[in-house]
Amino acid sequence: MLLPAAAALSLAGHVWAAQVARTQRSRLAQARRDATTDPLTGLANRAGLSAALDDLDGESYDLVLVDLDRFKPVNDTWGHAAGDRLLVEIARRLRASLEDIEDAVVARIGGDEFVLVAPSSVPLVHYLGAEVISALREPIEVADGIAVSVTASVGAIHATAGEDRSRVMAAADAAAYECKLRGGDGLVEHHPLSGLPQVEPRPLVRMREMAALTNALGVAA
Repeated sequence: MLLPAAAALSLAGHVWAAQVARTQRSRLAQARRDATTDPLTGLANRAGLSAALDDLDGESYDLVLVDLDRFKPVNDTWGHAAGDRLLVEIARRLRASLEDIEDAVVARIGGDEFVLVAPSSVPLVHYLGAEVISALREPIEVADGIAVSVTASVGAIHATAGEDRSRVMAAADAAAYECKLRGGDGLVEHHPLSGLPQVEPRPLVRMREMAALTNALGVAA
């Protein structure tokens, strides 16, 4: 049976409106994913990490900060494409190291810095840190016929429920920096009895950035 022209137009209008609504929802969902995802590696970015920590509110968790050692020479020697290739492979390996842990998240929070977060009722930070070091052990091909070995300074902390996340991050950062001062390629765990560092309300200046500034001023003098 043929529909009257008015009814056919009305049906077409409803179909068109439904298609537009679906397209808008799809674009909105994609925009939300883009806002929380690192475009190079596909890992969570800082916003994605913050969202993951929001989901863990009220739970204990392990947090591991990974600061690559001597990443800059890769860019300087073989170019940024090689550096990007290295970061993508590292991201893949870090993600694989957590694939068996439910609700675990890997984020890239800076050029050569990553954070791994996993819920845990008992500390597993040493295990996670060891997994990171193991994942980076094999050389990575950064260009045709060119493979490099990369290490990392790893800082780890077990955070109990309710602890201030900015202070937790600062503690992991301080542990990674201590590892770097020791020569890198290792793991330093934050000792729970030492307490969490205080964090200024203004944007956090990384300890290594302060050290670099101090060194620069010393050279200039």
